[in-house]
Amino acid sequence: MNHATNLKGEALIVLTAEEYRALIEDAGDAALARDAIERDAGAPRLTAEAAEAILTGNLHPLTAWRKASGLTIAALAEKTGIRAATISEIESGKIDPRLSTVKTLASAIGVDIDDIS
Repeated sequence: MNHATNLKGEALIVLTAEEYRALIEDAGDAALARDAIERDAGAPRLTAEAAEAILTGNLHPLTAWRKASGLTIAALAEKTGIRAATISEIESGKIDPRLSTVKTLASAIGVDIDDIS
């Protein structure tokens, strides 16, 4: 990056094509991040520890997202009309839920179905 002045004496910054492309890419990334933050305002957020536990298979995604949203199994059952025992069995991996069940749970928690399945 270099500095220059125009004929009016105004300060200019001269960028190489590569510097300009990097600047534009960074601006685009920042805009995408702002859009995501606005779109997901109010949605539950996982802690790094919970995300790691999901990735290592030590925590079911439904459990992590349910806890991140501040819901107990009983509260989620009441909110969805799905039996607490069923939710518990999903979280423990004992049963593989139907798509309609996953959709209902995800909607109640405020996440996408891909997040909890």
